[in-house]
Parts: sequence; C-alpha cells; structure tokens
Amino acid sequence: MSSERRSLKGDRSMKVLVTGAAGKLGSKICKTLCERGCEVRATDRRAQHELPVQLELADSRDELAMYRLVEGVDAVIHLANHTHAGAGPSAASLLSENVAMNSNVLTAALELGVSRVVFASSIQVMLSFRHPRPRTPPFPLPYLPLDGDCPPATGTNPYALSKSFGEEFLRVAAASRPELACTALRYPFLVTDAYRQRFLSSGPVAKLPRSVLDWSEATAHLTMDDAAELAATVLERQRPGYHQFFPALAMDVAGYDLDRVISEFYPDVPLRQPLRTPRDLIDLAAVQSATGWVPRERIRAEIIDE
Repeated sequence: MSSERRSLKGDRSMKVLVTGAAGKLGSKICKTLCERGCEVRATDRRAQHELPVQLELADSRDELAMYRLVEGVDAVIHLANHTHAGAGPSAASLLSENVAMNSNVLTAALELGVSRVVFASSIQVMLSFRHPRPRTPPFPLPYLPLDGDCPPATGTNPYALSKSFGEEFLRVAAASRPELACTALRYPFLVTDAYRQRFLSSGPVAKLPRSVLDWSEATAHLTMDDAAELAATVLERQRPGYHQFFPALAMDVAGYDLDRVISEFYPDVPLRQPLRTPRDLIDLAAVQSATGWVPRERIRAEIIDE
C-alpha cells in the first residue's frame, strides 16, 4: 500500500457506502474496494450480481433510508440511478426519480459530514443527445479532443439532465465545504461481459457491424474493470474541491487512422487550443495527472458486413 493511501485512510480502513452496488459496475467496485482494504457498505434495491460483502436492500428514492445508510461512513460512491434514457417507466419518471436518488444520497452525505464523494455521471451530459440519435456523419461533438471540461449540453435528454443535476449539486457542495472532495466521473459506454461474449469471443479484435460503432460518441468506451479501478483510485487520491473527468478511450478501428476519422466524421468540429492536431479523440491528461490512473484496455475493432 502506498504512503498516499495510508495518509488518506489514517490508521483504519476507509468506510465506503456504494449505492447501486449490485449492478454490473457496482459489484466490481465493491470487489475492488475490498481488495484495497476498505470497509464496504453495499446497498441496492435488489440483488443482481454476487458481492463480496452483505447487501443491504434499500431504495435510493427513500430519503430516510439513505440517511441511515450514510450514517458513519467516510465516503460515498453513488451509482444508483436508472441507467439510460429509456430505462424508466417514462421520461418524466426517469428524470424525477433519478434526481430524487441523487438528491437523497448527496444531501445525506453533505449533512452527515462525509468527506469524499464519487458520482457516476455520464458522457450524455456533454453531447446534447437528440432522439433519434444521428447515425450518419457529420457528428456534432462540442470539440476535439473530448475531455471532462466540456460544459453541460444535455438537450432534453432526461437521463443527461439528471446526471447534470448531480454534478451541479457536488460543485455547489464542494464550494460550501472546503474540506469536501467531490468527483463526477462522466463514464462512457462500459464494456460488459455480454459485449465481450458477442463481439470478442473469437479473439482480441472485436468484430463489429458498422451500425454498432457509435461515432456520434467518438466510439468512447471503458472496460468495467478499468471503470472500477478508477472509482477506487479517485476515492483514495482526490483532493478537496470539485473535480470532473471524462475517463474514456476511443476505439482503435482497423483502417481508420485519426486523420480519416476526423475528416470523415467530425469535419466541422473545432480543435481545442493548443492541440491544433489532436493525438487522440479523447484527452485523459487531467484524470491521469490528478490520480495516476491509466486504463489497461482499449478495444481494437474491425468492421464486418452486417
């Protein structure tokens, strides 16, 4: 264990509440935290995936239940939300319920003196999604290379709006409590076991139909393992204040070097100064500088006929 980790935890293990702990990402985060010596309190509405700790069943929409679960912890990793724009019973319900979950968990954390918060935000906060989403170029990215500094551009996407609310809550909370460390991670598409079985079962290169490659999101992705490692690393190393990162990699697609990708899919997208010619579609410099985290796996892909 590094000296930095010891100084953050003190003489005892960090006690961490993970909401949405039984989901795909939550279960991996719980495992990673346990491996790093944290004491994990895991909560979710229902059991979905096997956990290394006991699961406490609770609904994040229940304000009083969240106060009970937050009581006594040092840190919160908040994942509990409807997972995408089509996941709720309706757009209005998804927005109101996600905002309620975020408000309940984050308010309890703020009022009960939690010192560290990591919030699972989304790439969708940045990209002003339209429905149906564009499938043909050019694609309207805000700029290249993408990074976590991109201002919110949610459009009317209820999922993105709910994530933007969580980010803004943490920004204001960190300003009101100088000792509080808050980080929003704008996760991209997370590579699941099902994705691996479908597209990577025959080797290290994903065989992807053209329609599966999402150029409207710059093919941004992250493996579940890398996403879990990042959440745990941020929790240990984040400094007081509000921090916002876009932890993602663009896919390495055979036959598409960076010049071709930009000219074919993003010809009108501005290039950020001073990077007149970006080295990649996504800039990880900020998160790497702040945490030392480096993703281990970039998806290599080959386009196949559908």
